[in-house]
Amino acid sequence: MKREFYLHAIPLEEAQASWEKLWQECGLSERLAVETVPVDKALGRITARPAFAAISSPHYHAAAMDGFAVRAEDTFGASETQPLRLSVPDQAVAVNTGEALPEGFDAVIKIEDVQQTDGAIEIIASVPPWYDTRPVGEDVVITEMVVPAGRRLRPVDLAGLLAAGLTQVEVRARPKVIIYPTGAEIVQPGQPLSPGSIIEFNSRMLGGRLRELGCTWETGPALSDDSEEIARTLRKAAEKADIVLIIAGASAGSKDFTSTALQQVGELVVHGVAIRPGKPIVLGRVNKTPIVGVPGYAVSAALCLDLFIAPLIGHMLGTTEAKRETRKALLSRKVFSPAGMDEFLRVRLG
Repeated sequence: MKREFYLHAIPLEEAQASWEKLWQECGLSERLAVETVPVDKALGRITARPAFAAISSPHYHAAAMDGFAVRAEDTFGASETQPLRLSVPDQAVAVNTGEALPEGFDAVIKIEDVQQTDGAIEIIASVPPWYDTRPVGEDVVITEMVVPAGRRLRPVDLAGLLAAGLTQVEVRARPKVIIYPTGAEIVQPGQPLSPGSIIEFNSRMLGGRLRELGCTWETGPALSDDSEEIARTLRKAAEKADIVLIIAGASAGSKDFTSTALQQVGELVVHGVAIRPGKPIVLGRVNKTPIVGVPGYAVSAALCLDLFIAPLIGHMLGTTEAKRETRKALLSRKVFSPAGMDEFLRVRLG
């Protein structure tokens, strides 16, 4: 089939606004189910709801130092000129770090700050209540929120959940993404090459980034340069995936068919954005499944993922990725960018 040429580069902000409007129309923030998973297996998952402590941590008054547990009031008046003797075990009890304080005791004096004698210790300074202790709830109090909804769980978060008596946590299901390479010129890594052959590595690059963002992904079979085949594939993939990516087939070249295929089975929202690289990106949907036609040039593909796909995934999961760190720097050479385009350049700082 002859391809319909259609490529109109609109400003980046306009494209992002149209893309976000599509998310709202498709109800994508409610698409993913809520799963309950063991905390041990929740690293990197996104919390669907806040998690609240089932117990306080610590759940008992604990010694924070090796030494002697005492009643703070019994130490008042001790000084270097007037040392104070406390009897063992009535007024002082030996404890190790982490041990529970004896009932009625509310402070710890470090072992190096006492002089031990038969049946007693001698101190030369008083201590306030709860000195060198870890009182109940110092880290978290029962019913206190441990993690909010929309948190990407880190190792420290898992530790906090377990310390708060939680063994399971509610998270969003991982978005499922299917990636389809296109073109007769692509070959798999390790296969023999001929002039014009292109190694298919984009799906691995995109898939790795998608995994970092919290998705599961798979690569479908390579599609030929045929809009009918691409259209059939989009229709079927939209029924089982949360997001579908088509690699290449997005520009106005004679062998690029993604936008034509998308118009046959769904809605084309954007075809062309005034960015460089990444101008020929295709954005749309089939039913309520977002479709992205990613340019075949690897740098373009990576940039389009960060500008359009990562925000979509964050919306579906109920979280947002941290903003990129920015730095001002002096260019080592002149850069000439086309008027009306947002150009993204790779740089090396140093």
